[in-house]
Amino acid sequence: MSLIEELLRDRGPMLSSDIAELLRGRGKSPEAARQLVSRRSPQVAVLHGLPFPKRARFLYLSQQFGKDIYWSALTEAIEKANPAYAAAIAGVRAQGGCVRLQDFETIAGAPVKQKGQVSGTTILQRLCSVDLMSKTQIDGIGECVVLSGSSADNSALAKLRARLTTEGVLLDAIRGWAGKMNLASPGVTSIRNEAPPPQFTTCRFDLCGPSYLRPVRRPGEGKLQPGFLVADVAVGIQLDKAGVSPFLRKCALIGNLRNAPRFIPMLIADNFTPEALQECRKAGIITTRPDTLFGLDVARALGDLLQTLSNAAAVAAANPQKLEQLFSSLSAIEGSAGNLRGALFELLVGHMVRALEGGSIDIGTVVMCLKTGQRAEIDVRRVAEKKVVIYECKGYQPASQVSDAEIEDWLSQRVSTINGAHREQERFSDSTFRFEFWTCGGFHPSALARLIKAKAHTKKYEIDWKDGSAVREYAKQMKAPGIRKIFDEHYFNHELASLIEEQPPHELPKTA
Repeated sequence: MSLIEELLRDRGPMLSSDIAELLRGRGKSPEAARQLVSRRSPQVAVLHGLPFPKRARFLYLSQQFGKDIYWSALTEAIEKANPAYAAAIAGVRAQGGCVRLQDFETIAGAPVKQKGQVSGTTILQRLCSVDLMSKTQIDGIGECVVLSGSSADNSALAKLRARLTTEGVLLDAIRGWAGKMNLASPGVTSIRNEAPPPQFTTCRFDLCGPSYLRPVRRPGEGKLQPGFLVADVAVGIQLDKAGVSPFLRKCALIGNLRNAPRFIPMLIADNFTPEALQECRKAGIITTRPDTLFGLDVARALGDLLQTLSNAAAVAAANPQKLEQLFSSLSAIEGSAGNLRGALFELLVGHMVRALEGGSIDIGTVVMCLKTGQRAEIDVRRVAEKKVVIYECKGYQPASQVSDAEIEDWLSQRVSTINGAHREQERFSDSTFRFEFWTCGGFHPSALARLIKAKAHTKKYEIDWKDGSAVREYAKQMKAPGIRKIFDEHYFNHELASLIEEQPPHELPKTA
């Protein structure tokens, strides 16, 4: 066994520069150490595709590849030698190891494009090439980036969905707060999930808006040039020193640009470690928590929303009063109604069908059909004796219509995948299946025609649907007044509901 093999066996994988330093510590001259590293034996493998400073290479023994010692050593080497890649890993890890692809540049602290800097696209490509990260399509969320060793099971995905929804409500609240405080113009302040995505100079944030406060505005040609408020949020997370590094890196990259507008950076999280706070204060970053901005009541409601959506089936089955409390606590936040209406509609449907028809329910389960390799998310599943009902839930505004394209995709992709996944499980071998599409709005005539045709011609399983009127009639059967109150106040008696009533009813398509 060569000396380098011995070092890798005893100390684990490491950079060639670290091995050379150990060899010099054993009495080898710098030249002799360099020669030993360059003439390594075939048993010593080299990682390709990821650059390190001063042409260093990551070395490991073949039998170490893919094991915990390999991943931990590689991560440590990246964090030590390459700040751009280290920030990306730290950002994704702080978010639980799985993030949406569209949010990667924001979370990774990487620029979209900046001279002399590695872009977020390149960072992701290189981290994927060495299997430290991977991209995967997750139904109901979209394309995601997963950190090696992180779980992407139903529990982890439920937490991700819950966090995304809760952060959406929080960002709406921050935008309204910033407008009232004259920190940024609310009408032109953009937040995550809006097009175009929030971006300030070369970097993306969760929130970005122009600010005319005296410290950041500048005189221009005939008019004042605004500065900007930029912010990132992290709900349900305590950020440590590594966790704040992506945001600090973005601020540093922007600060190095010539003629960049002045900006106010703000980082909002449930909590920060003392080391993280110290780093942010040194960099001049505003760090705060939701309870500091909006008070304990709103902060608790956000926490309740996160926990409710993370454990949707249990809450829907046992504690429907929680849903009414959430609407009451958070609906006052301007812009939050859409987030809440869509996210909580599944829980309302789950509670109603279980209460009125019995059986057990699951919410947000992801299944995979082994035959096709396709995955699909189930909004609500009710399982009774030898009977399975799958509910597709769209908590749309009353005036909205489900399009023909949505129904076509549901019937041809989601229904077939979910049915195939269940047929492959022995416990459902003798069960009958029904698929229902529920919406608080209506159906476009062509979408309704497609549903009617599918119901008449499908024999493997049943097809059914409910529009807003049918859902409202179904809800009237509930003995619990709180559920009916939620539907009346936040779905059917919404200010847009009158638009439906003013529209003439559609005739049933002639294909019926």
